[in-house]
Amino acid sequence: MRPQQVAVVVVLATLGLLVVLLLLYGRPRRALQEGLPTNFSRGDPDSVLEGSRLQKAQIWTFVSLFIITGFLVVYFVVEPFREVAYTKKFLQASEDRGEVEFRPNTAEGQTGANCAQCHGPNGEGGFAATDPAWPAPPLNNIFARYTLDEITRIVTMGRPGTPMPSWGIEFGGPLNDQKIEDIVNFVQTLQVGDDEHWELPEDVRDGREVFEQKCAVCHGNDAQGQGLGQPLPTFFAPDLTTEFYRLGLKVKRVEVELELRNRLLAERADRTEPTDEEIANAIEALSDDQIMDAGEEASRNTILQGRENTPMPAWLNRLRAEQIEAVVNYLRSIQRTPG
Repeated sequence: MRPQQVAVVVVLATLGLLVVLLLLYGRPRRALQEGLPTNFSRGDPDSVLEGSRLQKAQIWTFVSLFIITGFLVVYFVVEPFREVAYTKKFLQASEDRGEVEFRPNTAEGQTGANCAQCHGPNGEGGFAATDPAWPAPPLNNIFARYTLDEITRIVTMGRPGTPMPSWGIEFGGPLNDQKIEDIVNFVQTLQVGDDEHWELPEDVRDGREVFEQKCAVCHGNDAQGQGLGQPLPTFFAPDLTTEFYRLGLKVKRVEVELELRNRLLAERADRTEPTDEEIANAIEALSDDQIMDAGEEASRNTILQGRENTPMPAWLNRLRAEQIEAVVNYLRSIQRTPG
């Protein structure tokens, strides 16, 4: 029996009980001649008040209590299932609306964001409509890389420096929060299994080949960087041939400052902050290999996690671990010291 049918049965039973009570104890019709006022008539004796009348009141009290208790039991048993059913119903409706936004059927007069024109009808990836040379990333593995909130933020705000525009109204786009939620819910239905979300075949193991297929579009075929953005550059993909040294210097500078600060705290009481000259001397004492090693580890982390608020995406769960390691090794082979 459906929850709605159970509710109807309970309501009808309650109404029936009320009708019975009204028939049994409803106010009788007034006689043509007024009887003796109640306050002048002798009341029922205790044998009646505490006998048959009390018994009837107790019986109907227990009947009412049984009906109310039964209704509450049925309600609390059925309600969780009803909520789950309606949640699925609302989610399905949201996914259906999201599908229309993601891949509208123009033959039927549907309009929408048409994400499929860049990312493919099933989220398998493609090329940007505004720049056919720019690969649009697959969306059928995006939940392996980002959380629900992060994906919603990307759709709302876009990705600066790439053809991905802002879709949220507050950022100049055409979609309200409900439509963005619908799209994200639909994209979640496109997700492939854990063994299928890799973007390159397993036999692609050469670091240069991985770089050419996934990194060169931003950093250039020579890995020396280039401007990004449509129509004018808003970001510049950095030169990766000097990335290890530049990142290594940043990492080592932080380590050196912390080490000098701790040393001053242990040895001196009049000064706790190192001077720029002390920091520069400590960095100068480092070997190029030490700086390069620190930069290599920082670059590996950047490839895995990406860089927030930049076009650099996270490649974790998009490329296999051995493919990422192959890219790092390739980058190590082309490193040079700036200047």
